[in-house]
Amino acid sequence: MTQANPSAHTPLLQALGEAALSLSAEKSWAEISLVSLCQAAGQSLAACADAGITRFSVADYLDQMLDRAMLEAVADLEADAPSRDHLFDIVMARFDAMQDQRAAWASILEADTEEPAAALARAARRVRTAAWALEAVGVSTTSLKSTARVMGLAGRLRKIEALWLKDDADLSKTMAGLDQTLRESEAWLARGEKIADFFKAAASRRKRSTTADAHSPEDRPA
Repeated sequence: MTQANPSAHTPLLQALGEAALSLSAEKSWAEISLVSLCQAAGQSLAACADAGITRFSVADYLDQMLDRAMLEAVADLEADAPSRDHLFDIVMARFDAMQDQRAAWASILEADTEEPAAALARAARRVRTAAWALEAVGVSTTSLKSTARVMGLAGRLRKIEALWLKDDADLSKTMAGLDQTLRESEAWLARGEKIADFFKAAASRRKRSTTADAHSPEDRPA
């Protein structure tokens, strides 16, 4: 089955997403089938098949809506604040959006621990979230150095999600945990940059060596 194209099937995904949040607030996401989503949304399973929509597609759509809430928070950032503060604010905007549908998102996140495939899909989505978050604060994610940043932040966001599940309504534990992990990540990212510089330098040396060998005297005609 092919993956859904969100831009082409947004109305259908939106209807299924709303049904998913509604049903997940009442029972575990792991127990909710695509058929039950279609029934709750007043949509047909055939339409989902035609669009290539699965339960993972619906979960991915909902996750992108959280990313969108995060990116919309960029407009409210203080221009002169440090990048770490910007990153804190936009990531917390994501958790604030989750808080609005806390029971549903708790159900979805907890179900991921019961479904290996869902857990892997969420890990992949967190990489996307991390990349968008870094881009939002002006950190490019297209270089070799950025790989360490993105993967490091993605793993930390998953840990903060686990903390959010145990937090109170004021999100004090989530905020404290996020602030601490962003401070710790600065040193970790610095080490990641040194590793990236090492591999980049090694690749450059190999390239120069290959070029020199190609022009060695032994290879020149007499």
